Amino acid sequence: MQVEGNSGLRRDAARNRQRLIDAAGEVLQEQGLDAPLDEIARRAGVGNATLYRHFPTRERLYEAVFARAGEALERVLDRALRMDDPWIALATYFDEACAFIATDQGLCDLMMQGMPGSPVLSEFRVKADTLMQTLLDRAQERGVVRADIRLTDVLFILFSLLRVVPASAAISPDAWRRHLAITLDGLRPRAGSGELPPTSLDYEQLVELGQHFHQRRLHPVLNGCARSD
Repeated sequence: MQVEGNSGLRRDAARNRQRLIDAAGEVLQEQGLDAPLDEIARRAGVGNATLYRHFPTRERLYEAVFARAGEALERVLDRALRMDDPWIALATYFDEACAFIATDQGLCDLMMQGMPGSPVLSEFRVKADTLMQTLLDRAQERGVVRADIRLTDVLFILFSLLRVVPASAAISPDAWRRHLAITLDGLRPRAGSGELPPTSLDYEQLVELGQHFHQRRLHPVLNGCARSD
């Protein structure tokens, strides 16, 4: 009888854990990485104590939530890397990545800023950036992307889209595709194209930019102002 009771408890615990992951996925999708944990527990139908028993930190909970999203994004990248045409591969990655984040603020935040408290999630972003470099190298070797484009240029473009796509998707779900096409067209080499200005962000500055956007969303009244602390 004791074994059956323990088994029942284990089943209840497993159900509660999955409810928390499902609820967190919904809340993060709507509100981003800074969503209140109280709201996640409420939607899961459990108390805060149950949440912290299963996930002692926000990072551990998010790792469970983004495991599936990370696998899906990796499949997008892997599919792009297998494409013979490097331009179609690059454009496909942009299109599918934007489609992912169009209705997922949490994934948008993760792609922009990573999660410093979680090596697992931060590595996810680094891996995505590394594969993006591979796509860019292939496209430049075949001459379908300007030779003076750097990885940070491409990521800066992606960051810009990440800021706009979720907002525009709520108003006109497919409007971002037109502007993505215009953006990608600017990467193509053309006779008579002028030289790009020399100033560009390096990778560390790009990471800082993502964190800056995050802080501006957390503290909108501080935009453009020095913090009092």
